[in-house]
Amino acid sequence: MRRFFIYLFMHIKLVIILVFFFIAHKPIAQNIQVLKFDALKQCIYNNSDTVYVVNFFASWCKPCIKEIPEFVNFAKGIKNSKIKLVFVSLDSKNDPEKLLKIIQQYSLQNVYLLDETNANNWINKIDKHWSGAIPATLIIKKGKNKKFIVDAISCETLFKFTK
Repeated sequence: MRRFFIYLFMHIKLVIILVFFFIAHKPIAQNIQVLKFDALKQCIYNNSDTVYVVNFFASWCKPCIKEIPEFVNFAKGIKNSKIKLVFVSLDSKNDPEKLLKIIQQYSLQNVYLLDETNANNWINKIDKHWSGAIPATLIIKKGKNKKFIVDAISCETLFKFTK
């Protein structure tokens, strides 16, 4: 009988901890996945027939925000194609409010929040000449970098480089 009460007490304690966690924990959002660079790399560098268009941006970067409508228009034109548009935010995971507003405002999909504290550890893995300046867009085909643009980009240019 004593084991039963100990067992019951432990489960009640676990339930209380879980309830407290879910009440106190503020998730970033269902449509933002926080990941490390190695996980991002596995998502976008593969040998599939899918062409990946990866936009590096931040909510505090005015040129980045200004170019988002170009990506929105591009996304409309690539439906049912083998092109996947991915947004990688360089915002802090501790303050996601501005990022969430942008995602909602433009109805962005495939948004990842890069959880890396030292950009020098990963920017050269994207492009050896990249300083880390944003906006930047990487186009990947069959697991290899096809084009890397460090500047705002137009919808027309995106279509040109993804042919």
